[in-house]
Amino acid sequence: MIELKLPSLGEGIEKGTVIAISVKVGDLVEAEQPLMEVETDKVVVEIPADAAGTISNILVNIGDEIEEGTPIIQLIGEAINEAANVVRETDQEEEEIVINEIEEPVQEIITDTNQPIETQLKLPSLGEGIEKGTVIAIHIKEGDTISQEQTLMEVETDKVVVEVPADVSGEVMRVLVKIGDEVEAGVPILDIKTNSAEAVKSSPSKKESNKVLEVAESPKEIIKEEIKESISNVSSSKGKFRATPLARKIAREIGIDISAVTLPEGKRRIAVKDVKNYAKQLNESRETGIVAAPKVELPDFSKWGNIHKETMTGIAQATSKNMATTWSEIPHAWLQEKVDITALEAKRQLHKNSIKEQGGALTITSILVKVMAKALEEFPLFNTSLDSNSNEIIFKDYINIGVAVDSDRGLMVPAIRHVNEKGILEISQDLVRLSQKVKTKKISPEELQGATFTISNLGGIGTSAIFPLVNHPQVAILGVAGSQKEAVWINEKFEPRLIMPLTIGFDHRVINGADAAKFLKYIKSLLEDWFLLNL
Repeated sequence: MIELKLPSLGEGIEKGTVIAISVKVGDLVEAEQPLMEVETDKVVVEIPADAAGTISNILVNIGDEIEEGTPIIQLIGEAINEAANVVRETDQEEEEIVINEIEEPVQEIITDTNQPIETQLKLPSLGEGIEKGTVIAIHIKEGDTISQEQTLMEVETDKVVVEVPADVSGEVMRVLVKIGDEVEAGVPILDIKTNSAEAVKSSPSKKESNKVLEVAESPKEIIKEEIKESISNVSSSKGKFRATPLARKIAREIGIDISAVTLPEGKRRIAVKDVKNYAKQLNESRETGIVAAPKVELPDFSKWGNIHKETMTGIAQATSKNMATTWSEIPHAWLQEKVDITALEAKRQLHKNSIKEQGGALTITSILVKVMAKALEEFPLFNTSLDSNSNEIIFKDYINIGVAVDSDRGLMVPAIRHVNEKGILEISQDLVRLSQKVKTKKISPEELQGATFTISNLGGIGTSAIFPLVNHPQVAILGVAGSQKEAVWINEKFEPRLIMPLTIGFDHRVINGADAAKFLKYIKSLLEDWFLLNL
């Protein structure tokens, strides 16, 4: 008999009220499976099973007020563990399910390829480093016949819009998600009826798994299949935060708020190792003087009038997170300069139609990209990243310029690659292509990565000054404000000149003020004397 007890509900939380019970007597539960929800004075906590087995008794009821350590459920689990002898819990730091031994592979089941069966399509990976997205369009409905590779839906992540294709062909039985749902890789999105040959190639649904178990040759094979499926579910599942009892205990002993611990990508359960890593990061933050600001509770604004709320887009949330990281990690400094672009603008107007006929756009931004390519070759320190762990500066032998592009979903920064190897025509063509992709939501994650320096041009909006934040892990950014006619004293008289304000923002750990001033002056010289670009 295994007795499950209520784990810690969080730092400073002593008790809570049972508001939901998700299981009943006789149910077979797996480790990590949700058992019940307990409401505290701060949050609702989902209570997972610490062991697998069959529920023999539920010791609490909805409405009960319980404390940490209170027995909540009794399981019968020993018989299953002894019969299988293939699953155990590793050492306390990892606490992950592993296979001890499987003497022979599970028999491959071959069924009649003409027999249609029902299976489930799951959301594939949305891209490296992308954990979740929001469904913004669904192109099929129940009863539709779909073909392999057909686009089923579109999912907006914090970076791009991803088209989700069908892995197999068949008839749509049920659409399991709706527009507005936030989904993660591995989440079921469709139930379809397909032939068994295709189903074997894709991830089997629960119904298919049952069919396989029915024709297994022995109880031993059934045990192996059930354990194999259980391990797969545990390792790939994601959702609300959970923590092992030992992790909660260690966190409590060293004064760590378990809910603040960041989970590694692909994991949903906080282990002791995660708590220790978080404690180490906090200690390093204190040593460097960089400490994350505590979350501040907002007042109830509705007391003073009507309010309404709008959820931030995925891109806006990502931008918010990145800017918070940038501001906390990088000690910023800025220098400004005014550039006389009167002659440059005359040349731009002279040649812009020719560039347009060749599929480009001779804008100030495209010219700045070319200028920055030459400037970064001359000042390679501005094309680096700082590794604060090893105290090393990483110099990049390539130059990729990120250009901030506004869209209806927020600011995005595609990268123009190897700009130092391209002419102004090719750069302007690349910029047109990437900008169109951003505006039509067709930009790929790869096209938003790899920039070594960023340009943010708000001149089209007409701002008089800009103080941009460095795009971590880069070390510098160029901000461009709106050009204006100004009276400039030339040859003993005032003349109207077109003046463009520039700001260089930089990481003061890597770049000192004198270097930044020289860099900005060099950019000014290239813009004011177009001939220097070709030297």
